[in-house]
Amino acid sequence: MNCKDIEQLQHAFVDQELDPANTRAFTEHLAACPSCARQLEALSAVRHAIKTQTTRHALPPELSAKIARATATDRPNVIPLSKKWLPLKWGTTGAGLAMAACVAFLMIASPNEQYLVEQELIASHIRSLQDGHLTDVISTDQHTVKPWFNGRLDVSPPVTDFNADGFPLIGGRLDYLDHHTVAVIVYRYNKHVINIFVWPSAQSKIDIESIPTQQGYSMRHWHDGDLQFWAVSDVNPAKLSEFESLYRGQKPKVQ
Repeated sequence: MNCKDIEQLQHAFVDQELDPANTRAFTEHLAACPSCARQLEALSAVRHAIKTQTTRHALPPELSAKIARATATDRPNVIPLSKKWLPLKWGTTGAGLAMAACVAFLMIASPNEQYLVEQELIASHIRSLQDGHLTDVISTDQHTVKPWFNGRLDVSPPVTDFNADGFPLIGGRLDYLDHHTVAVIVYRYNKHVINIFVWPSAQSKIDIESIPTQQGYSMRHWHDGDLQFWAVSDVNPAKLSEFESLYRGQKPKVQ
């Protein structure tokens, strides 16, 4: 793929509409092209801003009444729509159904918090694979990496080397996600990079732990005390789950 292809496909990529082959080609291009990676990051930021910063206003009572009169029907049965979205009842007229369809589309199209965070994490993981972006501190010694975060963050992320288990520690870095500076612990499995993003649980309401594969990347999410953790990699989901168990101090499940 070239940059023009990326520009044409970036919305489909974010919406997870690309087939596996194009997804892989897309992510490989991003890893080698900082310009396209920044465009994707900007797109994710715009979606986040639309969700969190757009001003919403309640429908004026006069307009509600006008719409109700315009969509009135002689049929006794009406279809109620949640007052959270529109405080009126629509009949089954063509206009009423069309308006209901528009609202339903907006509800479906609006990305939720979890989806936006997942997209930011994937974009950050891809960006980290570019030369010079993977680590701020390079070390296989956990006693070097963990103290490096002191004074740079309000949290102290747990750092352990799992070289004996096939997941050597590479180092760490700072990143910026969901309007917060976060810690990232970097590991490797064979030729695969595993990024562990760590920040306070209070900064997110996401509780789900089982994350399906997104755009060819495996993801895991969990909480431990006051911290939340996101693991992102292109290893297969079973291997990432094994690493999660090691990191959390659990015995890995036998595959």
